[in-house]
Amino acid sequence: MERIDDTEARRRASAIARGIACGEISEYAGAMRIWKEIIDRMGPRCPDDLWPFKSNASAIEDIRWNAGQGGSPNAPLILQCEREIMAAARVLAARA
Repeated sequence: MERIDDTEARRRASAIARGIACGEISEYAGAMRIWKEIIDRMGPRCPDDLWPFKSNASAIEDIRWNAGQGGSPNAPLILQCEREIMAAARVLAARA
């Protein structure tokens, strides 16, 4: 996987964050893109301001997997994760 530098990573993450903040991209889909397309290509450490995207996308992914295995769909926790993604997206978009 090709690495991307911090400047390019932040440019791409900000663009996705703007899409999340204005409702063009769902919270989960946008957070997954920031995680898989950007954070995973930045290096071994996730920057603190991008962590909410990775951690909440991962939590939603786990909840959905668990629900598919017969567990609880845990809608309140998914909603909380989506709210945290939206809050992080608004902060990131405002910095751009």
